[in-house]
Amino acid sequence: MMRNLIFFLMFLPVMAFAQREASVHGTYVYVVSDNDHITLRDAKRNCVEKAMAEAVKQEFGEVVISDVVDSNVEADGSTASSYFWENTAAMAKGEWLGETQAPKIDVEYKDGNLVFSAEVWGLAREIVQSKVDLDMSILKKINDEKDATSSFESGERLYLRFRAPADGYLAVYLTVGNGKTSCLLPYPKDTDGRFPIKGGKDYNLFDKETDANAQQYKLTTKHPQEVNQLVVIYSPNAFTKCNDASSDGKQPNSLETSEFQKWLLKCQRSDRDMVVDKKWLRIHNAKAND
Repeated sequence: MMRNLIFFLMFLPVMAFAQREASVHGTYVYVVSDNDHITLRDAKRNCVEKAMAEAVKQEFGEVVISDVVDSNVEADGSTASSYFWENTAAMAKGEWLGETQAPKIDVEYKDGNLVFSAEVWGLAREIVQSKVDLDMSILKKINDEKDATSSFESGERLYLRFRAPADGYLAVYLTVGNGKTSCLLPYPKDTDGRFPIKGGKDYNLFDKETDANAQQYKLTTKHPQEVNQLVVIYSPNAFTKCNDASSDGKQPNSLETSEFQKWLLKCQRSDRDMVVDKKWLRIHNAKAND
């Protein structure tokens, strides 16, 4: 009896934190209103992202989180005003891991409106425990100061401030519109393929002013406007960057975006502690003529 009890207790943590994976399918329809100022590319991207969120929600459900703030503020040092603010958000109880086939996007005019519809197929995983809370900011230099932003002029340098609560490993990738993904971190000279970090320490990445060994990067485009995606990957468990092709030393290593997505999906499936945070960067070029 005691032997059976010990055996059960050994496997209890694994059972408690088992994360179910499932093939998911979702659709979303977006009707552009007269007040929407959005590009065709952004509308398609937003529609696909909404379809992904719907697919995950349909499989795993969602949780509603509400924050309420009620405070008294002295406007002129003597008069108190009451401010009431409430923010309610629905969060899916799962995460999108990657697509299993390419999304289908349709665009049509219907009743005088431009209508986008997206259909997606992919793999998702149930969230049964809280992910690590990361602190990060995308920065660029403005008047000799580095300020948080997601909008760049072509030729401006990209910086990233990052802090994690625990020791771990970090990788940063940039996906651009030509079907390529570049590895910004680990730096090209880090041939072991890993970038270890210390918990609680602030890292100013891609900045030679704070790290002489850093690689610096500029965001550029030949088009009037381009949207890239910054993919930040953290895990308390050791992982090695994907098998990308080396550059001439002046440019980051790169590979096909489809191959990068396959690698990332494989990593996420094998490491339940891995956190993947994706940020959109908008690059403008006032001198471009399309």
